[in-house]
Amino acid sequence: MTWILVLVGLAAASTVVLTLLGIRGLLQAVPVVDRNYQDPLPPVLRLLWPLVQAATQLIGPRLSAAQLESAHKRLQAAGQDYVLSPEELYGTRVVAAISIGLLLMLFPLVMGKLEPVLLLMCFAFGLPLGWLYPLMWIGERRKLRSKQVVRDLPTFLDFITMSVEAGLNITGAIEQAVLRGPPGPLGQEFARMLRDLRAGLPRAEALRRMAERMDIAQITSFASAVIQADKVGANLSESLRAQAMQRREERFLQAEKLALEAPVKMMFPLVVFFFPQVFFVLGYFIFSEARRQGLL
Repeated sequence: MTWILVLVGLAAASTVVLTLLGIRGLLQAVPVVDRNYQDPLPPVLRLLWPLVQAATQLIGPRLSAAQLESAHKRLQAAGQDYVLSPEELYGTRVVAAISIGLLLMLFPLVMGKLEPVLLLMCFAFGLPLGWLYPLMWIGERRKLRSKQVVRDLPTFLDFITMSVEAGLNITGAIEQAVLRGPPGPLGQEFARMLRDLRAGLPRAEALRRMAERMDIAQITSFASAVIQADKVGANLSESLRAQAMQRREERFLQAEKLALEAPVKMMFPLVVFFFPQVFFVLGYFIFSEARRQGLL
């Protein structure tokens, strides 16, 4: 029996050593990617980046064009297309799935429950959670980016309108807005559109591409208004001023909506956390007074 346990232990140790050697060889075979012209990685992803590159090398060639196109649109809408490529996004999802699965397996090990079924259940639960987590992170980044764009859009429209009324064309007006407008994702997208124009892309196509990248209704409306004004020869300054007024009114209505929703959102923490403590304090004094008077 002792020899059998020794053989099982040696087999397990050999498996771990061979797995580590295989992972080391895979990481050494991954080519080094130059990221000098890309945005910096998040801190956690920077730690796992060698594993992400290895996973990308394995699954990247097996991805379909539809999967890559969908991932590219998600990254563009969140403003992360200079952080990750579509292939790297799928590599990140694979590494996140395995990492969270292994992390959840640590809980039963810490509690001393070495049951194989429980370990497999924890790993199986962590796989879909880790697979979906990068998409959840991208969704949160997209929501935050959309809020910043909607907040800054009226200011940019004012700069563009004043520049057009001063005699500049729409391209020069956008350049002035980028120089003098508040920093943020909207200014970055306008600067990207200007680079497309300098590369020879028609203005209507550059605006259409910017609207498709950002996938925000207000930006789509702005691009459509400018393209339509160019086509029919309408007064661009009046159209832009109307756009700015409409965006400000929408922002005010959104703020009013959030203010009206605040009492409803506060109801749950009040009922769960605040009211029980108030009733407990009042009940204590009522109980003390009743006991002092001999009622209890």
